[in-house]
Amino acid sequence: MQNLRDKLLKAGLVSEKQAKEAERKAGKPQGTVQQKQQSLSEEERQRREAFALREAELAEERRKEAAKKAEARQQSERALRLRQLVDKNRVREPPGEVNFHFVKRSGKVGRVAVSQETAKLLESGAAAVVEDPGNPEHAVVPGDAAKRIYEVDKQAVRFWFGPEKPIGFELD
Repeated sequence: MQNLRDKLLKAGLVSEKQAKEAERKAGKPQGTVQQKQQSLSEEERQRREAFALREAELAEERRKEAAKKAEARQQSERALRLRQLVDKNRVREPPGEVNFHFVKRSGKVGRVAVSQETAKLLESGAAAVVEDPGNPEHAVVPGDAAKRIYEVDKQAVRFWFGPEKPIGFELD
């Protein structure tokens, strides 16, 4: 049986000189197998490290995005709950002759026009001024509703002379 070199020589596709040259080059190893494996394994290790680092970054981004969405959902649910509490418990009366002043979240002084009776309720702690989430105006609610609103969002209660501590002004 003839080998490939002999067949190519017989067919005239290669010369004797080319065949000897190819045989001589084939006899020399280009590098040891161990060296090739080390270079490949080093490249593979670097590739895997880069991949793991990128995966960790992507996982962190996904975690942050999920936390942001959860916070937005909680804030939306809290605003809806506040809105329901305020709508359900609002003291409904036409604007009165007494201007009751309180501090808004922005730090500015706001006022609500209430009746004389409602002003006395506010001063005694039986009523409170709270933010209305869907409305630029503030609302007056009874003290028990103010306590529930305070549990949902402490910042929503703008004035309340409540049982634990007064909200909306500083005592000396």
